[in-house]
Amino acid sequence: MKLLTCDIGNSKIKSGLFSNSELIELNNFGSAEEFIVYAKKLNITDIAISSVVPSSVQKIKSALEDHFKIFVIDKNSSFNLKLNYDSLDTLGIDRICSCEGAFYLFRNSSEFQNYDEGTFLLTIDFGTATTINFIKYPGEFIGGIIFPGIKLMSSALNSNTAQLPLVEISDYKNLIGRTTRQSIASGILHSTLSLINETIVYLRKELNAEKIFVFITGGNADSIKPFLQFDFINEKGLVLYGIKAVYEKNMKN
Repeated sequence: MKLLTCDIGNSKIKSGLFSNSELIELNNFGSAEEFIVYAKKLNITDIAISSVVPSSVQKIKSALEDHFKIFVIDKNSSFNLKLNYDSLDTLGIDRICSCEGAFYLFRNSSEFQNYDEGTFLLTIDFGTATTINFIKYPGEFIGGIIFPGIKLMSSALNSNTAQLPLVEISDYKNLIGRTTRQSIASGILHSTLSLINETIVYLRKELNAEKIFVFITGGNADSIKPFLQFDFINEKGLVLYGIKAVYEKNMKN
């Protein structure tokens, strides 16, 4: 069976085509119109969508609902994870699907046989915002951290000051910047790394984590992963795997 999954984010649309459990094609689109043209060319019957942009969902549904069966994930969907969160109404579907994707991949790995109370899963999505999400045994989402993404930090400094330039992580040379560009890049990079490292220390000291499995994803992941000093799984289709997992959960109900 083939399933087309679609993750509609703030800056772009990602799609993943699955054949049974295998992700066989991954694409990025700049608009709903581009995705619609692509979807109409596929020999499929079902599309599963996660979105943080309601207007794009409506546009895609209007264009495709006569051609495909469309499942849109929302707060009323059934999830594989227990959502232990105090403000579910404001919890982004993309964060849920990121965690669902990590849990799906972990359950299908050899490590799952040793899953116990000392095991935590983390997802880190380096997107427009950087989000860190926590999953504890036996499959419970317990919340996370949200802070500006690396490009958003650079843009904010550039647009709200008179002289600070727009920089990339590639401008980074050392902790102590020798130019203004290097100094900004250092501040952006190390503020991000420090929070992630503090998160891991917190899990070990305060929540007695013995094993931590970290999944990273997002458009900025490739630029920051060389600086991460811990083991991680880099999965560009993490949210798409989560959409697939939620779709399958709801189709069984």
